[in-house]
Amino acid sequence: MVAVHPELEWTRQPGTGPPPGILGNLAGRTVVELGCGSGHNLAVLAARHGANATGVDRDPAKAARVRELYGHVPGLRVICADAAGYLTAQPPATVDACLSVFGALSFSPPGPILEAAARALRPGGLLAVTLRAGDHHDTVVVLTRRPPPAG
Repeated sequence: MVAVHPELEWTRQPGTGPPPGILGNLAGRTVVELGCGSGHNLAVLAARHGANATGVDRDPAKAARVRELYGHVPGLRVICADAAGYLTAQPPATVDACLSVFGALSFSPPGPILEAAARALRPGGLLAVTLRAGDHHDTVVVLTRRPPPAG
């Protein structure tokens, strides 16, 4: 067990990244972190933002580490699974936000994950991604799920 960090870490430069409110009010919302690693951001989402936060990581050792460090945090759970497979198994339009901060979208083919996220996200849901843009720079992108076309 460790203390939960005070805020999300979006980049390799602590304290830099989007403003804290970029994801909106997450209290009671369903948030999935795709490739949650050691779970630091996942714990922040659950403990500091009140999200129902699920971390998905395909590495059993990482999933076990999250449970060891943050298993005491209410609203947090971790699943050992492939990100695209996990999202595909969710009912359509039931996830409020997906995050991949140097996570699954950095290490897996993006097509299946993006397709699964588009299906799982509610209209207005967010997909937030951080990728390395170079040796010393990172790129953070936050996308909003549009409603499906009418008719």
